[in-house]
Parts: sequence; C-alpha cells; structure tokens
Amino acid sequence: MKTTPMMILAATLAALGGAALAQGQGNGPMAGFVQEWDMNADGRVTLADFAERRTTQFHMFDLNGDARIDAQEQANMAQTIAGAQDANHGGEGGHGQGGNGPGGQIHAAMTADYADADRDGILSAEEWADATQRLFTELDRSGDGLLNRADFGRHG
Repeated sequence: MKTTPMMILAATLAALGGAALAQGQGNGPMAGFVQEWDMNADGRVTLADFAERRTTQFHMFDLNGDARIDAQEQANMAQTIAGAQDANHGGEGGHGQGGNGPGGQIHAAMTADYADADRDGILSAEEWADATQRLFTELDRSGDGLLNRADFGRHG
C-alpha cells in the first residue's frame, strides 16, 4: 500500500495531538509526550520506546520504501511537521517546545542538518538510528535512561 502525504499528515497530526489534549487536562505537555512515545505503555519513555517511535517515523516519511529519505521526502516531512505544529499548537511546536518539552529538539533531529552524517543529502535508516541514539542522550539530561519531567524542567 502506498503512503500518501495526506495519510502521513493525518498520522502526524494524530501523534502530535496528544500533547494538546494533555495540556487541556492540566497534565502538562510531558503527559502527552509520555502517552505518545511510551510504546509499551509502562508509563516510562526508554531508549527502546524512543527508537521504536523514531523508526516508525522514518518509515512513515520514506514514501518510496527504499530505506532512505531523499530530498523530496525530506521536504514533505518538513511540510508535514510544520502543518501539524500549526494545526495542534498554533505554530509553537509540540510537547512544550515554547517552554521546556522535547518537541523542538525532536523536530530539529528530523532534518538533514542533524541526521545526515555523511552529508550526501539523504537520510539513511542507519543515520536515522544513529541520530535517534544521540538525540535520546541529549534529551536525557538526568542520565537515568528515561525521558521524563526531570529532563525538561519544572513545567514539563
């Protein structure tokens, strides 16, 4: 089945929408982040959860299924993310980007500037996986192997 940009946008909007919902419930952006990134539903976001979610994102944006995100697919990805941010957060990003959450860093890591290690303009699955590990380490400021409020400030 071919994935269309509209299907990707819908999936991304659904994935990013939880943060807005959680904020409306007074639980803060981190509640939405944990809900979206805790892939095994144990209430914690580990490297395994983070890697699984990022792998899903990679496949979602690899429209032709060649295990590479080329320039056209990167442009689609950037447009999709921007549209999701505008729709869900009034242009402020996701998961507390304007405050203390990880949304801004997660979205920045979906670019060639962050993930294209060999600078060939293509994001390979291997580069994406390496960037995932690096991003998780950067986000895990407490160094406890979990992404939680302690990593994103008191307002997470």
